[in-house]
Amino acid sequence: MVYFVILVGVLIFVHELGHFAWAKFFGVRVLRFSLGFGPKLVGFRKGETEYVIAAVPLGGYVKLLGENPNDVIRREDEQRAFHTQPLWKKLVIVVAGPAMNLVFPVVLYFVVFLGDAAMTPAVVGTVYPGRPAAGKLEPGDRIVMVDGEPVHTFYDVRRAVADRIGEPLRFVMERDGERVEQTLTPVRERVTRELDRIDEIGVVGIVPYHPTAVVGVGSPGSPAAAAGMRTFDVVVSAGGSPIDRWLDLERVFEGNRGTTVPLTYLRPKRVDRALGGLVEIDVYEPHVAAVTPEPGDGSGTTRAGLEPAELYVAQVTVGSPEHRMSLLPGDRLLELDGAPITHWDTFLEDLKRAGPDEHELTWRHGDQVLSRRYQLHRARGVTEHGQPYDHYVVGMRNWVPMTLDRGVPNPEPITYAVREAWASTVEMVQLTGLSVVRLLQGRLTMRSIGGPITIFEVAGTAAREGTLNYLTLMAFISINLGLINLLPIPLLDGGHLLLFLVEGVSRRRLTVKARQYLSLAGLVVLILLVALAVKNDLERPPPAMADRFTRYE
Repeated sequence: MVYFVILVGVLIFVHELGHFAWAKFFGVRVLRFSLGFGPKLVGFRKGETEYVIAAVPLGGYVKLLGENPNDVIRREDEQRAFHTQPLWKKLVIVVAGPAMNLVFPVVLYFVVFLGDAAMTPAVVGTVYPGRPAAGKLEPGDRIVMVDGEPVHTFYDVRRAVADRIGEPLRFVMERDGERVEQTLTPVRERVTRELDRIDEIGVVGIVPYHPTAVVGVGSPGSPAAAAGMRTFDVVVSAGGSPIDRWLDLERVFEGNRGTTVPLTYLRPKRVDRALGGLVEIDVYEPHVAAVTPEPGDGSGTTRAGLEPAELYVAQVTVGSPEHRMSLLPGDRLLELDGAPITHWDTFLEDLKRAGPDEHELTWRHGDQVLSRRYQLHRARGVTEHGQPYDHYVVGMRNWVPMTLDRGVPNPEPITYAVREAWASTVEMVQLTGLSVVRLLQGRLTMRSIGGPITIFEVAGTAAREGTLNYLTLMAFISINLGLINLLPIPLLDGGHLLLFLVEGVSRRRLTVKARQYLSLAGLVVLILLVALAVKNDLERPPPAMADRFTRYE
């Protein structure tokens, strides 16, 4: 309850402070500044203004002299009455409240992003096949310059290529103590975001995430299999050296022509009915193996019978098309429609891009190669937030935990925080505005409207997750509050704006009776919206349980 009151109280205070500050600036007399509605709990008077905290903490108001047509105004106060102010001053005073709610998130996000003291270094973790970086950049490369500009973090790299689609860029990297230069041309990538938003950014096909040393053991007759290793074992030490990434394991085996390498690895083992069946838990049992790569040329890990586990199926959804065609955990994917599968993410992209098309999937089960034709499952429905969805679902998953290199100090913490705070605020304003558009289009149902109960729940959850999450939630609700107040509904700021504009164009003030009817209509609309929001809060189901999967052990 405390977190809810603090969140709502701060946002109401910020909103009303906008009205209050500009009214004072223009010399309009402020009679009351109230946080909350209803009976006064506490208050005091300073100068001509009464400051009040009221019993119902779901709103607030600033009462101005002359705002109510029934106000009795002394002759000497007429110039300080709200209704005697020029139209542009009235508009500024009314807009100031929502504007404060839209500006305040910049401050909140600034604090959030200022906490990013450590940044991901500009080190290549994974290179995607078929992208501009394939064959030119390698995992482990440290990028030091892009198109003549020094870069220190992967954030710098992303910013350098995001807006440079189709422009050749010169990359300078450090590789094994030497400097390497390559020219890469970012390609266009379409990113689908919330509410079916499509963003287009430039990419070169690299990410900073390194696959950990989760191994795949393809052949039962390989040296690794003979040593007792199995697919999804996690190597943590090789030849006495600690192993954090697949790249580290490859370096240990590099140049090995038949020397035995001691490996320490962890094997995941499922705990049946953990906590009475409430959760699914794997524990990792330590093991030791001595692996001797076969002599010859090529990669030492390959000659040892080890490869990244990325293309091995770890989970298959029960009842999915993949399950029905007898694809099993532990199988290794080989080809899709006759083309070799080289990377899990690009494989998923190819599947989903084809949509309803029938595919031929080829995989290896032990030493047996199998091939079947199948179609993806099409999922349709409505999310718990009321948004319709229609997409194709892949009923299998891999399992390769990723890791990042040790963070580096943020070289420009203030500039970074300002830039990201502004970008996040703009994005959230666009997302909120688009939500209203989607509601009007019927592409977002009224069930997506949340009310005070939802805010109460998420406020407590965000606070328990940490201060930064709580501030992020406050920024989100502040933006929603600001935009909602701009809707042209009587009693809201947007309704006042519309009324003032109508009076400005007609050059006459509406009658008291007309204002009363409009206020009543606005009150009815607001009551209906609040009732709908509370109804949605009460009917909203708990988060859906994740799909259950079978798992290779």
